[in-house]
Order: sequence, then structure tokens, then C-alpha cells
Amino acid sequence: MTNTYKQALQSDRKQQWMNAINNELENMNKLKVWDIIEIREDYKLIPTTWVFNIKKNHLNKVTEYKARLCAQGFAQTLGIDVHKTYTPTGRLNSLTTLIAFASHRNLKFHQINIKSAFLNAPLSETIYLASPQELGIDKRKYCL
Repeated sequence: MTNTYKQALQSDRKQQWMNAINNELENMNKLKVWDIIEIREDYKLIPTTWVFNIKKNHLNKVTEYKARLCAQGFAQTLGIDVHKTYTPTGRLNSLTTLIAFASHRNLKFHQINIKSAFLNAPLSETIYLASPQELGIDKRKYCL
């Protein structure tokens, strides 16, 4: 299993991981997730890390290599750097109710995938991320 950027580069699947990393960075740039700005002394930079995953189909065949650039939010202090944390997610009983309703009405379900959906959500406050080395910018001088 690939757990770090370094492991991805040393892996026999290096090309697949690099494609996944580039795809993630392209999505972030296309969706204007960040601006590269000069670091000021009063900025508290949040470190970033890469998370790697291999997606497989029902036959256990690899369908996709995924790489996600994640903010290490645990580096923030509640009440100082961040004022609330909340991730809206559906509950199992809501899904069960929806399925029962659809079954009762003979409705069909269709599944969709919104690529990089989490990147589309607006932030209510500005956060400053330490730039990952893969962007090729001076992380001592600039942040995201």
C-alpha cells in the first residue's frame, strides 16, 4: 500500500501514481481552489499531505489510482484557527427511507459521480496551506 508521496515515487506503479497526482492538481487548478500568495508572519500555515487509494470494480480489478491532496486540519486549534467543524453527510436511516419510498412507488435509482465534488464547496473562511513540493514553488516563501 502506498502511504506517502515518497513511496509513490519509489513504487513500481510510479507512473500511475504520478498521473493520479497530476490529475488532482489539474482539478484543483481548473476549479480555482487556491491562489498562490506570499507568506506573511501572521499566517498560520496548515500542512498538507497526500492520500493514495486504489479503486477496484466488483471483479477486484483496478479501475483507478486516486491521489488526494489533504489539509492536515488537526494542526488547527478550535476557537483560534477554526470556529466550527461540520461535514454534512447522509444517515443510513435516511437512505433506507429513500429506498423504501422508491420501491413502494416503483421508481428507479440512478447513480452519478460528481468528479472532485468536495472541491466545489465554498469555504466560509480563508485558510493558508503550506504548498506541497509537487507544485514546484518555494514553500518557505509562498502558500496556498
